[in-house]
Parts: sequence; C-alpha cells; structure tokens
Amino acid sequence: MGWRVFYDNGTECSSDNSKWEDIPADGVLVVVELYDDGSKEIHHSRDYYVLDDGKAYGTNNISPYLHKIGTIKFGRWSKDSLFKKILKNV
Repeated sequence: MGWRVFYDNGTECSSDNSKWEDIPADGVLVVVELYDDGSKEIHHSRDYYVLDDGKAYGTNNISPYLHKIGTIKFGRWSKDSLFKKILKNV
C-alpha cells in the first residue's frame, strides 16, 4: 500500500519519496491510500491521521491508537481529597 498526503500550504508528500515519520505533522487536509490493485481510499476532514500497521486512517479520537502504542500514559481528574491524600504521602 502507498499513500499521498496533501497539506494546506499546497505541498504534497507520498510514500514514493518519503517515510510517514519524516513528513510534516501539521496542516494535513487529505490522506489518500493507494492500493496495489489501483484502487484508493480518501481520508479527509479529520483532526488526526495515523499510519498503523500499514493502514492509514483519519480520526477525531486518537486514544485507541495511543493506548495501542503503550508509551503514553493517560491522566484523569478525581476528587480533590484523593489528590491531597496522595500528595501528602509523596
């Protein structure tokens, strides 16, 4: 599978000459997946675009992906008394 990424400043990146990790992170408007059989899938109007196990997708919720990679830890608000109890013993 290949891909093309189109940006708001008019630039374009593709898997033909770039690695996903090396292309700009901001300003993505459209991501196009290109399949070996000549078909394509177009992703647009999303907050985030991810390439995961060779599959590109657009999403407004990256929590499932962040949970999957395992290096991000997720904070949570709780009762003030619980924070105070923990901080008292730190």
